[in-house]
Amino acid sequence: MQYRRFGRTDLQVSVVGLGSGGPSQLGQKSGVPAAAAVRVVRRALDLGINLLDTSASYGESEALLGRALQDVPRDRYVLATKFHPAVHEAGKLTLRPAGALTQSLERSLQRLGVDYVDVFQFHGVAPEAYRPAMERFLSEARHAQEQGKFRFLGISEVYVNDGPHAMLRAALADNHFDTIMVGYNLLAPGVERVVFPAAQRQDVGVMIMFAVRRALSRPDYLVETIAALKDRGLLAADALPHDDPLGWLVHDGVESVTSAAYKFAAAHPAVSSVLSGTANLSHLEENVRSILGSPLPAADRARVLDLFGHIEECVVE
Repeated sequence: MQYRRFGRTDLQVSVVGLGSGGPSQLGQKSGVPAAAAVRVVRRALDLGINLLDTSASYGESEALLGRALQDVPRDRYVLATKFHPAVHEAGKLTLRPAGALTQSLERSLQRLGVDYVDVFQFHGVAPEAYRPAMERFLSEARHAQEQGKFRFLGISEVYVNDGPHAMLRAALADNHFDTIMVGYNLLAPGVERVVFPAAQRQDVGVMIMFAVRRALSRPDYLVETIAALKDRGLLAADALPHDDPLGWLVHDGVESVTSAAYKFAAAHPAVSSVLSGTANLSHLEENVRSILGSPLPAADRARVLDLFGHIEECVVE
């Protein structure tokens, strides 16, 4: 495993992190038994993965992680969880009441079976909710931090609805956060221009989500996605072939489009860790091999940026 400095936290985190959300939620959404999910977590640790990301809103993910980590020395892993400061109710965004952060964090610690988490994150903050959430919950978070319930403060975006990364741009300008979680992939790498430079200047640790998802793991969905980009004028009609549009990435140690996508996401120097969310042992091992193997050739990376570098929206769901 390779390890990278997690920004100003000075933690060393594995370049591959294990996520417990997304379409899988450690297998909860695909019928994977709890014991099998625990085995995936233990295998991740065996592979050298030490960054484990979860959330109070990921079903039973915190409890599953707590079960898997029961007899694991606390210094073997870096644990991150999250709190939603706002919810959608009746078509509008509503802030949770004061005190909700503390309640959520206490419950997370109990479910995870730990006295503290390394990173506590505001979860999926929409641009319009950012300022109100800070006004209500930032001081509450700092109080919990002073009590030793978490070490570092982070924030994640709502990538599917905030492709331009407006919230993270505001958050980085305020410089409240030690870490960020951002959607970034080879079909929408605009984050390299609008988020990464500020993160690097401020020495903020960067976790990557949405590196693959359906569009870069399912050939049929990739074809549809590329066709949609052409139809919307975001990609020239003759830029890529209709069938197997990213097949040119598969060569010289790059075994698949999925492998290329993981390599791309891990390559930027601003990136601390790329999250892989799976409850499948073979998928986990394949993803680790992809990131740790030979890098994406420089010419291919340059072509990716030439084709998609202007795109600042979620096209990988």
